[in-house]
Amino acid sequence: MTAPTPTQTSTDQRLVATMVVATVACVYPGFLVGAVSIQVSDEFGVTAGRYGWAMSSYFLAATATSILGGRLVQRIGPRHQLSGCLILTIVTQSLIATMARSFLAMVVLLAVCGVVNALNQTAVNLALTTARLPRLGLAIALKQSGMPSAAMVSGATVPLLALTLGWRSTFVLGVVLASVALVLVQLFVGRGSVETLRSARPSSSRRALGWSLVGGSFLAFAAGGLTSWTVASGVEAGLSEGVAGWMLSLGAAFGIGWRLFWGVRTDTMVAQPYSMAAGLAALGSIGTLGLAAGGAGVHVASTLLAFGAGWAWPVFTNFGIMRANGDAAGAASGVTQMGIYLGVFAGPLTTGWMIDEYGFGAMWLLVGTCMLVGAALTFWIRDEF
Repeated sequence: MTAPTPTQTSTDQRLVATMVVATVACVYPGFLVGAVSIQVSDEFGVTAGRYGWAMSSYFLAATATSILGGRLVQRIGPRHQLSGCLILTIVTQSLIATMARSFLAMVVLLAVCGVVNALNQTAVNLALTTARLPRLGLAIALKQSGMPSAAMVSGATVPLLALTLGWRSTFVLGVVLASVALVLVQLFVGRGSVETLRSARPSSSRRALGWSLVGGSFLAFAAGGLTSWTVASGVEAGLSEGVAGWMLSLGAAFGIGWRLFWGVRTDTMVAQPYSMAAGLAALGSIGTLGLAAGGAGVHVASTLLAFGAGWAWPVFTNFGIMRANGDAAGAASGVTQMGIYLGVFAGPLTTGWMIDEYGFGAMWLLVGTCMLVGAALTFWIRDEF
């Protein structure tokens, strides 16, 4: 194999960096709405159960459009789809910051952000696979680090912006992030031909993609509950609002670290990607179940384990899907991402109701159990990827 030239290496690095920023920019509203749940709920006067609809609307819309997004990017190519997504999220987050004066308006605008994220994720996946990167596993880990990075940023906005300038200022930051990503896409994502993409078909069977969808939905349910209620649960456990917000950021930083740690090893690893995903999810469930115990100290330790191990599994599932499907990665990941969005949609809605009816302890027990079920299903289909 010919070693990549310095120029090619630099081009690859810029592309991967652009995909990370684009991922952060489009997924940021979904995590932010959980981080500022206390401030937004106070303004609109809604309960945790009703507020769950604000978080769920984002992922319900993403669920409904994920497969469409995968098919669309195979038709128009990553560059055009990424550009359209970023322009739309700039407009939508601007409207949230300036014109969302009712809870219903907030829900509708977050649903638009969810559509944007679904289309963006399939475009990012296809851009990475068609670039023929020599370290695809590491590139995926870096891209996947964009999601906990968005959670880390959203957690930090609680003490830095939401409690000082108001929660609407946190969406202004989202506009800035998306604007930067849009510039990077124009500079570093090539136009390329889409003829090969249009004719590409997924190599993975429908059965394999279907069960990956189901297993991913359970894992994402747990991840959705974790990101949505870490701050509010921390306050319930005895932490201040500011410290609880920083814990979300610190937990997300652990998630980034674990993803990058495994990403460096993914390309040369002998173990099956889905086996690794299942093992890490099972370990993360221990931390998630620990959050049910309550108490500030236990909450801090459990948060770090839950985010660290419980958020690393997407590196391996995405690597398995993208490696197996090549130029059809957009279409294939559109199917599997549907399960992710379905799980994260159900997560805030169900867990918000659980908190209202039974408290945080029972809610965390449910979340931990779902993570274990997802780990078992992922392990079951390990040979398919």
